[in-house]
Amino acid sequence: MKRKITSIAPAILLIAVMFIVNGCRKDRDNDMDDTLGYDTGIFESVSNDVDNMLGQVVQDGTVNQRLASASNQFNLSGCAVINHDTLNNIITIDFGNGCTGSDGRTRSGSITISYTGGYFVSGSLHTMSFSNFYVDGRRIEGVRTITNNGLNGSGNMNWTVVATNMKMTRSDGFWRAWNSTRNREMTQGFGDFLWSNDVYRINGTASGNNSNGNSFSMTITNLLRDNSCFWIRSGTIAITPTNGLTRTIDFGAGACDDQATVTVGSQTRSITLR
Repeated sequence: MKRKITSIAPAILLIAVMFIVNGCRKDRDNDMDDTLGYDTGIFESVSNDVDNMLGQVVQDGTVNQRLASASNQFNLSGCAVINHDTLNNIITIDFGNGCTGSDGRTRSGSITISYTGGYFVSGSLHTMSFSNFYVDGRRIEGVRTITNNGLNGSGNMNWTVVATNMKMTRSDGFWRAWNSTRNREMTQGFGDFLWSNDVYRINGTASGNNSNGNSFSMTITNLLRDNSCFWIRSGTIAITPTNGLTRTIDFGAGACDDQATVTVGSQTRSITLR
């Protein structure tokens, strides 16, 4: 009897280990409670917004619209103050203590842009920095450098956007930081001086970390930003944490809404990009 029990013990131990391993794997697949995907989706939406603001304010001196008949993307003229130092080629957008746009987002603080030429001038360089800048209570920091590459092989105007030490800090003190390089390609609307019909496609890579000391890498694929919509319409961001499962944010198939999904392993959930 003693020998029989001894011979069964390794099998029982093996089964127990399998349950533990499978349980851990299942827990990792179901790990949808972290906010990496959600924070990245919000940050990407904010990043595209400030890039759009830069293009508009450098081109037209406003953060509202290009023509009076066009739909407003931001509609911040009631509370945002724009100062343009034409001698030194510096533009400051000051949102004061709180400026709510037609997109429903409240911005405060300021954005400073230094430039060497017009936004649509090949070879021009624009550098954007942030001072006490908040979007819906999230602090945004860092530097974005935008270089106009002229027309690509498809005949589309495109820009290289290098984000250095970009950081988003939530109201609870938790932060995530990114460095990224991406290509911003204008696929529609070039040359007609109408803001609302411009469409951009964004591709690139990024890497970052957070206040817990965890790091991650990202691949940005075919994000579609249509200026007739407040939100990113389609495209994906694949985020891979160190020693973790890849999170894939899917912005949808083209509908204009603030919805996206985050998939981790076999689990998918919906998020609202507010």
